Amino acid sequence: MHEIDGGPPGMSRRRVLALPLVGALGAHGASNARGATMTRPPPSVSHARATLGTYQGPGCSGTARLEKLTGWLGRRPERHSDFLSQVSWLELVKAAHRGSRCWQAAGLPMSIGVPLLSREADVSLARGARGEYDHYFVQVAQAFVQYGLSNAVVRLGWELNQDWFPWRADRDPAAWVDFWRRVVVAMRSVDGAAFSFDWCTAWSRGKVPPDQVYPGDEFVDIVGMDIYNTSWNPTTPEQRWRLKMGAPFGLAWQRAFAAEHGKPVSFPEWGTGMRPDGRGGGDDPYFMERMTEWLATSDLAYHNYWDYKAPDFNARLSDGTKPEAEAVFLRFFGTT
Repeated sequence: MHEIDGGPPGMSRRRVLALPLVGALGAHGASNARGATMTRPPPSVSHARATLGTYQGPGCSGTARLEKLTGWLGRRPERHSDFLSQVSWLELVKAAHRGSRCWQAAGLPMSIGVPLLSREADVSLARGARGEYDHYFVQVAQAFVQYGLSNAVVRLGWELNQDWFPWRADRDPAAWVDFWRRVVVAMRSVDGAAFSFDWCTAWSRGKVPPDQVYPGDEFVDIVGMDIYNTSWNPTTPEQRWRLKMGAPFGLAWQRAFAAEHGKPVSFPEWGTGMRPDGRGGGDDPYFMERMTEWLATSDLAYHNYWDYKAPDFNARLSDGTKPEAEAVFLRFFGTT
């Protein structure tokens, strides 16, 4: 979580939480990493029924919380989410194996944040666009397939329009697009792979207009957006929601853009809560009502509620600290 809404940004929690897991095409070409023409269409995404997913924490500690979550909900969620490490390419591949074992044991469909770049000093989007990192992503895909995650949603280079991750698209938009395409082709080339690729923005324009770095319909299966009930200037729930809905590259834009490209939408991370500086909607039933209505009326692939107390944003509902928002959430997604 790390939205720009008129105030100074803080530290993205994924910079912290991804660490324990320890995680090319031409400009407009359509050839795979071996130079062959790609003829297989991207996998279809079933979105007739939106399934509840959550984030519960990294790796095995997150999957261990699923039993308690099931008791709170009154049913088992249908999806789980997590991230791979950004520390280095080596740790990215190790995380794919280590994390996949935990996720396989949980037995739920996964949406997995896969970093587009590591945090090593010599990495670049340009090198990625030339294919220098293809083999790492092939190894990640092989690990997913090996552990039964061949149908996972791959949230590649998430929150691409902001500046808190090394793969920020504004540094080299053309290379970013080429790099994304190469990675999709490389991961799809693995035997047994049937991944869906989620092109996921952070709410708002950010550092680059997201539509300027859209990789193309052949390389995207889902148009995602991470959105949290935070704001710097609006102070009432109604004002915050109007901002989330109508701001440039906000919710209304995402829905229209996805429809234009024939793609379903997703909300891989969403929640209400507070930042350490006191900004945020906190226990906000209005946001929860509006967001659940928005989910219900969207052409929705999936969504994950961020039920986790992170260092920079606490959106956990299952601990009883936000009873009004919790009541709305359980009315929509629980058994009663």
